[in-house]
Amino acid sequence: MELANRLEVKIPPQFKTVNISNCLEVLKLSGDFELIKEAMDLTLNNFETLHKTQDFLNLSASNVIEILKSDDLIMSSEEDIFNAVKLWVNHDNANRKYDLAKLMESVSLSLLSTEFLLELLMFCHSCAECVTPIKQAIKDKNNRSFVQIKTPSRKTKKIALVGASYLDMANTIDIFDGLKKSWTLCKNIGFNKSNFASVLVGNWIVIIGGWNSSYETLTSVEYIDLKNSQKLKLKPLNQARYNLSAVTFRRDSSADVYAIGGDNDIGETLSSVERWNSKTGDWEIIASLLVAVIGHSATVIDDKIFVTGGRIFENGNETSTNKVQMYSVETNSWTYRAQMIQGRRSHSSVAFKGKLYVGGGIFWEPYKILDSVEHYDPNANVWTAFTKLPKPAYGISLCCFQDKILSMGGFSSDVWEYDETGKSWKASTSLSEGRAHFNAHVIPYHSII
Repeated sequence: MELANRLEVKIPPQFKTVNISNCLEVLKLSGDFELIKEAMDLTLNNFETLHKTQDFLNLSASNVIEILKSDDLIMSSEEDIFNAVKLWVNHDNANRKYDLAKLMESVSLSLLSTEFLLELLMFCHSCAECVTPIKQAIKDKNNRSFVQIKTPSRKTKKIALVGASYLDMANTIDIFDGLKKSWTLCKNIGFNKSNFASVLVGNWIVIIGGWNSSYETLTSVEYIDLKNSQKLKLKPLNQARYNLSAVTFRRDSSADVYAIGGDNDIGETLSSVERWNSKTGDWEIIASLLVAVIGHSATVIDDKIFVTGGRIFENGNETSTNKVQMYSVETNSWTYRAQMIQGRRSHSSVAFKGKLYVGGGIFWEPYKILDSVEHYDPNANVWTAFTKLPKPAYGISLCCFQDKILSMGGFSSDVWEYDETGKSWKASTSLSEGRAHFNAHVIPYHSII
């Protein structure tokens, strides 16, 4: 979405037609310093998406340098900072190569691997001002003594793992620092319940339903504010539920949260779905699932909500289904889509590069813990087998982080990262403790928990 559209209500009439390409420059001319700051904040917070757009390629050199040098810039990795520079320069190399030295001052060489520094050297080979510090960085990096002072201390993003199927772990959040490549366990966060769902809404982690230490099913909804670590209550659900799934659906300036399926307070599997509107704060019952599920997974892709698998009852028998139910916000209706290759429950799903990935879980009859992974093309309505997990696991969480798929936990502290080049899973930094049946959220680096 164009930055100008997001600021439309505040932009002076004479500037209504601008987009991010000249928005910052035009806003400065307006003299509205509050609006200038808001425009810059939006750019810095959303740069991971914006830097891949035509709008970014049309920015002036001064604006690109101003953005890249900001300590408040949020990106997944320092490699992505260089890739943004590379994209911008290559868009008009004949003219922009003269800005390369200034742009490269924004890249923290100390945060890059030797292999990546060699890639930089190849790209910058014709710029003497760039080559010398890169060669020195490679030399010092190999001597394990490189300390960089002039470039900014870059902020990146974090992963927050929230929830669990047992109370002691549900009352913690495991945080992965994308810059330090380490996990920190935050204990006793103030939730006396487990088996809840959680979603990210702006700067809030919203905690939905679950059950308490007395195994009472709950309607309660709370949130953690990532800016100040406060925990506050929201309006409760209409229906008590646990082992549900939940997603955030963003549209325009609002965000809706969907609480889907699960079990109720008397152990009945639910087909009911509720929607919370971030503007009104109210929950409303919407169209029910086509079949009641528990142990399912829900993901948003292409403006649709996909609910995959789960435990269902057919002809009086319990089974792990391969059914896929899709919700259209426009029509408030559910339809079946192509079935998964493998029926599964207690699995996880994630949207990645336009496809829906599903992995792990349990198949019930005969009982089997799964290592299989498959992905779905929503345009072709087809499922395709994908590289298997290193070992069978359920209660895992799949997550897209730094442009990679991660598989985390599953009654263990394992973290596996998918290598697209080698088409294989490789071990990554382990969780602080083993965790199962939880949600993973990519949050801003400056979040406080």
